[in-house]
Amino acid sequence: MLRLEVLPARHGDCLLIEYEHRGDVRRILIDGGAPGVYKKALRPRLARLSKAELEFELLVVTHVDYDHIGGILELSLDDTMPFRAKDVWFNGFRHLQGPRVMAGKHGEKLTDLLCRNGATWNRTGFDGLAVAVPMSGVPPRVEVDDSIALTVLSPTLPQLTKLRKDWRTSCQKIGVRPEDLEGARRRGRYLTLGSMGAADETEMSLPSDMTTLLGARFDEDNSSANGSSIAFLLEYQNRRRILCTGDAHPSTLVESMAHLRPEQLQLDAFKIPHHGSRGNVSTDLISSITSDAFIFSSNGEMFSHPHPEAVARVVQYGGGESTLCFNYRTKFTTPWSRHGYRVAFPERDQGGLVLEVEP
Repeated sequence: MLRLEVLPARHGDCLLIEYEHRGDVRRILIDGGAPGVYKKALRPRLARLSKAELEFELLVVTHVDYDHIGGILELSLDDTMPFRAKDVWFNGFRHLQGPRVMAGKHGEKLTDLLCRNGATWNRTGFDGLAVAVPMSGVPPRVEVDDSIALTVLSPTLPQLTKLRKDWRTSCQKIGVRPEDLEGARRRGRYLTLGSMGAADETEMSLPSDMTTLLGARFDEDNSSANGSSIAFLLEYQNRRRILCTGDAHPSTLVESMAHLRPEQLQLDAFKIPHHGSRGNVSTDLISSITSDAFIFSSNGEMFSHPHPEAVARVVQYGGGESTLCFNYRTKFTTPWSRHGYRVAFPERDQGGLVLEVEP
C-alpha cells in the first residue's frame, strides 16, 4: 500500500505519505502549508491517528518559505498534539555555510520541533549535515527502511550557500539576526507573515489553441529560497515512484535526474514544483520523465498558480494518458476540465486530494 494525500494547504504544500511496511502502516510528512493550514487541515488529519500512529518515520521541511513552513511552526507549538518524527530533514541557517560548518545557535524557527524530536536532525543519510546533492553531482540515495528509499535531487551545496545572504536579509526585515530567531518565535513575530484569504473565483479563460502558451518565453525561477528546496524521488519497494519537488529549480532536477536509471524516471505521481509556476516547469523537466499523475498544489490566492503556461507544458510533453491532479477547484484549475484533458479534483469544496498509488 502506498498512498499520497495532498492536503488543502492554501497556496502552499502539505503532503502526507502512508505506506505499508511488514504489515504496519508508516508515514512521512512533507511540509505543513501556509499559516492557518495546520488548524484547518493538518491538525484535523493528524487527530484521526492514534498516539502510536503519530510517530512518523520522517518529517521533511523542504525550505523556509512560509507557505511550506507555516503549518510546521504551528504544529511545533501545539502541546496537545503528540506528533513525533524519528528524523527531521530541514536545512537551517547552520547548513548554509557549507556541509561541515555546524557553529552557531539553534536559531531557526523550527528549534522547538527539533528539540521535541531529540537530537535527531538530518541524521537519516546525512549524519546531521546538509541534506543536499554533493559536489560530485551524484544524487544520494537514502533507505528509510526496507520499503522506502529517497534519492535526493535538490538542493546542491552552491544553492544552499546562495541562500545564506538572502536568509540574513529576510531576517533583517523583521529586525532579528538568524541566530536570534528563537527570540522572534517566542514573541510570535513570524505569525504576521501570512493571513487567511479567499481567492477570486472569476474564472480564467484558456485559449482554444495551446500554441500561444507553449510559445511563451521560459525564464527559470531565480529565488534562492526556492532553489534550496529539498526534492527527492521516493521509491516504494523498487516498483512505485513519486517525485516530490518542493519549489525546486527545474534545471537542478533535470541535472540530478540525468544520473538515474531510465526506469526510475517512470513515475506514478509527480508533485509539480512551485505549485505550477511558469518559472519552475520547463519543457526539459517534463520531457525527462513519464508520470501517471501530475499534481498541482495551490488555491491560487497569492500568485495565481498554477500558471497556464506551466499546465500547457505538462499537457504537451507529459504524455496523453496522464491525469492533471488539482487539490482545489479554482478559476485557475477548473477550465482545464473542459478542454478534453484527464483531470482530478477534490471531492469536497475545501480541497485536498488522495492518490492511491498502490492499494
